[in-house]
Amino acid sequence: MLKPGYTFITALKIALIGIALIVAGRPGLAATVVHVMLQDPSTESGIVKMQIVVQPDRVMAGRVTFDVENQSKKLIHEMLLLKQPSGGSLPYDSKTQRVVEAKIVKFVDVDDIKPGASVRKTVTLQPGVYEIICNEPGHYAQGMKTMFTITR
Repeated sequence: MLKPGYTFITALKIALIGIALIVAGRPGLAATVVHVMLQDPSTESGIVKMQIVVQPDRVMAGRVTFDVENQSKKLIHEMLLLKQPSGGSLPYDSKTQRVVEAKIVKFVDVDDIKPGASVRKTVTLQPGVYEIICNEPGHYAQGMKTMFTITR
């Protein structure tokens, strides 16, 4: 029997909110959200080069949701999350103007994000130094890369 003034829908909403709070409070289940903004000069007048802006750029190990937004008004971009190589440089093919994806380990791969579009991806990550890049032809060499750190 419901309390006076409560409908079944109200009771259901309260139960779902309670479940969400329990899940969010349990370590390892809730994901940390990281905003990844893919930008180039068409994004706005203050942006003079291709770039990736990540907020925050350092999070705790565990489930991470990448909220990837292509803020360009003209260009398709993509987002790859890679483990930073021990040598410091990625295998780059100057002929195709791309990082050779067959020679790297990708933890997140979001291809061909149209201008103005957004994509969300959730993964579980271990501590380490990672690199976020755009691997559309020429974009990596033009500066679409940034470091990303997962801590303990």
